[in-house]
Amino acid sequence: MSWRMTFEYDPQNDVVHAHFTRCLLVSAADVQHWKADMEEKLSTFGRRVDLLIDLEGLEVTFTAGRLFGQARREVLERYTQRAFSYGGDEMTRMFLSTSGVLHGYPVNQYETRMQALMALLADRDAMRRRTVSRPSSSHQLATV
Repeated sequence: MSWRMTFEYDPQNDVVHAHFTRCLLVSAADVQHWKADMEEKLSTFGRRVDLLIDLEGLEVTFTAGRLFGQARREVLERYTQRAFSYGGDEMTRMFLSTSGVLHGYPVNQYETRMQALMALLADRDAMRRRTVSRPSSSHQLATV
């Protein structure tokens, strides 16, 4: 069986859920293939999405780790509002954490799908509250 990625839209939570099957990243070519597949599938939504990533089935090896981190940052910056992941093997989780530090992109990693989804929804809600509670600069000037 070759590798496969599926992306399902959850309209109730307005979240795209990514699943991987046998995605083994060993070389630069593997990382480029992963990046191209991610970009192709995420571009079909026509907007930046909230992404929930199931890491089971995605394996990042030592030889591909640094390149994966850069590719991950580029994909997520372009196609997502926020991304939260769960599951996966220890090595892949380590590369996600390391790439977050090296490439300055947050890593929101959880043990279970439900934990990741709840954290994503809480982050979305917190962002909305910050946006709503900010007074506009024109309002501030008028009340001074």
